[in-house]
This record gives sequence, C-alpha cells and structure tokens, in this order.
Amino acid sequence: LDKTFEGLYGDSDLGIAVDIGTTTLALTLIDMEDGGIIDTYTAINPQRAFGADVITRIEAAIRGRAEELRGVISEALVKGIEELLGRSGAAAANLKKVCIAGNTTMLHLLMGYPTGGLGVYPFTPVSIGLEKRALGEVLEKAEGLPDELKDTAAAILPGNSAFVGADIVSGLYSCGFYENEKVCALIDLGTNGEMALGNRDRLIVTSTAAGPAFEGGNIKWGVGSIRGAISSVKINEGGAEITTIGGSDEVTGICGTGVIETTAELLENELLDETGVLDDEYFDEGYPLAKTAKGETITFTQKDIREIQLAKSAIRAGFETMLLNYGAKYEDIDRLYIAGGFGYYLDVSKAAAIGMIPEELLEKCEAAGNTSLSGAVKFLTAGTAAEKIVSSLAENSEEISLSADKNFNELYMEYMMFE
Repeated sequence: LDKTFEGLYGDSDLGIAVDIGTTTLALTLIDMEDGGIIDTYTAINPQRAFGADVITRIEAAIRGRAEELRGVISEALVKGIEELLGRSGAAAANLKKVCIAGNTTMLHLLMGYPTGGLGVYPFTPVSIGLEKRALGEVLEKAEGLPDELKDTAAAILPGNSAFVGADIVSGLYSCGFYENEKVCALIDLGTNGEMALGNRDRLIVTSTAAGPAFEGGNIKWGVGSIRGAISSVKINEGGAEITTIGGSDEVTGICGTGVIETTAELLENELLDETGVLDDEYFDEGYPLAKTAKGETITFTQKDIREIQLAKSAIRAGFETMLLNYGAKYEDIDRLYIAGGFGYYLDVSKAAAIGMIPEELLEKCEAAGNTSLSGAVKFLTAGTAAEKIVSSLAENSEEISLSADKNFNELYMEYMMFE
C-alpha cells in the first residue's frame, strides 16, 4: 500500500464519503474535524460484469443473482475502505461515519432490496428515504469487514424516484440549490443522464437513458476513470496528443472525458462529418490515439462515435425538454453545473463543440466534478441540519418523464447531428 499519509491521521476522527456509480466507485477519506479531504480511492464497479446499465442489472437481480450483486459491491466497498484507512495510517476505530450516495438501483442492490419494482411501470422503489444504519448491516454480505467497523454509523442519502436517485440529490446539495434564489441547472453525465433545473423555490428533475459511453462503457477501448485512462486529447497534423489520469505512461484505455474530447477534436479537424461518419482513412480501423504497454493500438472507432452520438443527443434533448417544462430560456439560467464521476474535469467547451450542451451557456458552465461524491463529503461534516436539507431536496423536486413527452422525441432526433 501507498504509505504517503502514514502516521498523520492516527488520532483523527475520520469519515468516508462513497459514490456508487453504475460504472465507477469513488470513496473519499476526510478529516471530520475540518472536513479536509485526505485521500480518494476509485475503482470499477464490479457489478459491471452483470451488465453495463441499470436495466440489465435489475434483470440479473430478478433472475436470482441479487445476492451475488450485493456481495460483489459490498466486497468492493470494504476493499476501498481498508485501502483508504491503510494509506492514511489510521486504525479502523478512527472511522466514525460513512455516507453513501448513488442511483436508486445501485443503492437497492447494495441494501438487498428487491429491484422488481424499479424496472416496470409505475417504477416503484422499496425505499428512497434517508436511512441511517450500522455499516455492518449495510455490508453484511461482505467477508472480512473488520469487527471495529461493524458499528460505524452509515447514512444512505435519499433519492427522488426510481430513476432520479441519491446521486442527483447529493449533487443538488453539493451545488447549493437549496439556498440559491437564481435558477441553476445540473447535468450529471452518467449512464442514467440525470439532470435538474431550478432554485430554492422550485426544482424539476429528470433522467434520460444516455448509456454508459460517458463512463467508458460500450466503447471499444473504454475504461472507467482509472489511472492510465486517456482523459484529454488534442489532435494536430502529427496525430493525437493525449493526457492520462495520473499522468501514467502506461495507457489503459479511454475514459468518458477522453471520449468527448476525441469526438470534438475529430470534428474540429474535419475527420468526422456532421452526420457522425469518420473520414474514409479511419472508417474501418478507427482513429489511433496511443499504444498500450503491450504495443496494442488504442483506437476510437466508428461504433464508438455512434455511442457518443446517441448519448449526447439524449442529454441535450433531455435538457431542452426540461427547459420547456420549467418555462425557462437560456438567459434565465445563472449557472450550469456539468457533473460526472470522471475522475477528471470535463472541458465544457468540448461538450459544447459536439452539441451536448448549448454554446449559449458556455460562459455560464462550471465543470463540477463528481457532485454525488462531493455532496456526500459535505453531508459528513454538516451536522443534523443536512439531514433535513437533503430530505427536502428529494421530496420537493418535481420529476418529469421524458418517455411520455413528445417534445423529447422530436428534440432527440434534432440533436443527433454534430452541429
């Protein structure tokens, strides 16, 4: 283990914030006294082996694999907790509180709740309220959880519905929607494409099936936000210049921000047309980005472009439909937060270049990182007032259904083009 922090936090009260994404897990260790972030751990959600999105995992659980799904995520969280404590040099007894956010399906699978109601109309969750449990109860299917951690306080943040979960509520809390008079928007670029619009007086929320492309899923060389993932790309006459997470020379694949930036760069260099077709030179094999340690060429393919095309169209159409339902125009929005568990901050100009967000809002955009995780961090040190705030955000947000909205279907086709 990395012992960078060994001995520094041996006597401190610590907390761990957790974001369970469909594709990626993120855990952050904090000092409970001052809220300072000590260390962060990320890993791929091992449930990915059961399916790339929430629907396939719901189906797997219904088919009798719910215990397996609960077991693998519990084991992964124990590993992350032990890694963070080990790197900090702290004893298990120092961990005083854990706060967990995630979409509704991920939290149902973690808690062992039946998921049948999530996948069929009227999409009814078993529980979406704030829950306070002992960590041992939450992770009861994990082997090897130290006895000292079993009584640690754990909070599961509340969600709004089956498809707008605790991750978006945590994001709204992180970005201060509950106290802001001005109208703001939040887009969380995950598999579920959750978003929100409003202020302290009125909030509407929705979700769109963006698919896992923003998290590296269904991409030929796609990976989660892990060390060595291509996170930033610049294309010039000499080819692609890349940046990887952690600055690693051992390239492992391409993560969500890399997918968005590669698409934007191909467009800018006229290697990709507005309909989403790659230049003839790269149509069959894909555009080369880098080589792995084994000498394999990491390419960005025509199929990858179609994945991001579908995802960005779903996000943009969902956002525009939300504006129509709220009765707001671009000029009414004070701030647009772009969030996602990327492990790297998105270049919002690249998101605008592919038409995922409006060019008109570019100056109002803020790349907010993983707001689900940062909301959980904030909750850990905010005291009991935070419980009322997050519960109110969950209960008082009005959800709109895009599947029943004719505007969404029209806008989805309109924003399929790269223009």
